[in-house]
Amino acid sequence: MYFLTLFFFANLTKTFKSIVVNFGLYFLMIKVTLIGTGRLSFNLMNEILNNKRFKLNQVFGRSKFRPKHISDDVDYIKEIKSINKSDFYLIAVSDNEIYNVSNQFDAKEGIVLHVSGNTNINVLSNHKNYGVFYPLQTFSYETNLNFREIPIIIEANNKINQKKIEKFSKIFSKKVCKMSSNERAICHLSATVANNFTNHLVFKAEQILIKHEIDKKILKPLIKETFNKLNRMTTSEAQTGPALRNDNLTIESHLRQLNESDFLNLYKEITKSIRSNEL
Repeated sequence: MYFLTLFFFANLTKTFKSIVVNFGLYFLMIKVTLIGTGRLSFNLMNEILNNKRFKLNQVFGRSKFRPKHISDDVDYIKEIKSINKSDFYLIAVSDNEIYNVSNQFDAKEGIVLHVSGNTNINVLSNHKNYGVFYPLQTFSYETNLNFREIPIIIEANNKINQKKIEKFSKIFSKKVCKMSSNERAICHLSATVANNFTNHLVFKAEQILIKHEIDKKILKPLIKETFNKLNRMTTSEAQTGPALRNDNLTIESHLRQLNESDFLNLYKEITKSIRSNEL
């Protein structure tokens, strides 16, 4: 009977300790509210839900119906005034809407962050604590990215918040960079050219083939190797083609094929840029 009593109290103590630890961890968790339901918000939501150091308080969206990519166990709200107290509020909406959304709620002592690459930090100046959390990456609903490898550019309205935002960001990524709004805007310009423009050029290349009823998949190995080369050499070393070789006969042939095409002037400008090797 004595040993049974000891065993009972030993297990009770373990259970009590476990409850205390979990209770303590709950209050030590960083509470985050997401504002927006787009691609970046979706990826941030998954990162937050899969990290025990975070508690996803709420997700705000304008849709009357819960977006299909937001699970039922997430507190989805449609009224921004229903936002609860959080440590961090991440505004992940279009650049045009950041100011309007920011002015519709009171973060009190929480830190409000927008995730835009091009928007000045001062758009959030109606709050006491604010800053920027900009992941320099392209996002989708279909691909799970490794956030540890994504550069996150941060900025804050004061030194105290800078430290808090940096600590918060390092939970997501090992590549956290401090920059001013101007420096971040330059990075965003560069990223737009590298990502968005490149993707559109691939689209244009595919349209040339489709117009002539040629399967666009024939370009896939070339596109794959184009980007693989950039992991092995500089862009200058990787550049090839008729513009670099000054192959005028080929360029003239291309221009004739593009006659009356909306791509004609763009082809000329890019050819000129490659030849001069400058922006």
